[in-house]
Amino acid sequence: MNNPEYNLKIILLAAGKSQRFNGIKLLAKIQQQDTSITLIEHALHQISGALNTLNISQKNIRVATGLYHSQLSALFNDPDVLDYCEDAHLGLGHTIAQSVRHILNDDQSTSHIMIALADQVALSVDNYIALIEESVVSPTKLVCAKAGQELMPPAIFTSAYFPELTHLKGDKGAKPLLHKNKENLKTVSIPHAEKDIDTRQDLDNWHNDK
Repeated sequence: MNNPEYNLKIILLAAGKSQRFNGIKLLAKIQQQDTSITLIEHALHQISGALNTLNISQKNIRVATGLYHSQLSALFNDPDVLDYCEDAHLGLGHTIAQSVRHILNDDQSTSHIMIALADQVALSVDNYIALIEESVVSPTKLVCAKAGQELMPPAIFTSAYFPELTHLKGDKGAKPLLHKNKENLKTVSIPHAEKDIDTRQDLDNWHNDK
């Protein structure tokens, strides 16, 4: 990335309680060619691949954790990639707000933040590249995925929206900001962005559909 004014950080949300999964969802294994990796590792590999292609530092990724922080941390050699959110139990909004505040405290030159979900199993390197490239071309715009008529994560927010992100609360995430600011929103068609893993049946279905 040769644009010094475009300083993107990524928050990969991994702080959920996995209440419907009957286990730690992000440690569930998914089949990838001849091997299997955890759901959280799969998501990170896709994002990392996109950042490598676009020459963006891997250090710009933060994994927002909550209840299962200690279990997830066992997967990572670099503890700095994890961002423990002690308010995660209060809901998704609290997790996002705390993660954004942590990023801005560490780097006030951050110009854009992507918020991604670790359980969007169908997203690929190319999908993340498409979103970031759209944001680079339209740096004052919000950018998100679109599946059919639905606005979906991942979404990229400009610094103009950071104050609102830091005040999110409860179970509501950042999607209302996208709907409220449609006049300043660019979308990238990613039909399979709607596929996420909430239950073990979802995971079985995804394996069977591949």
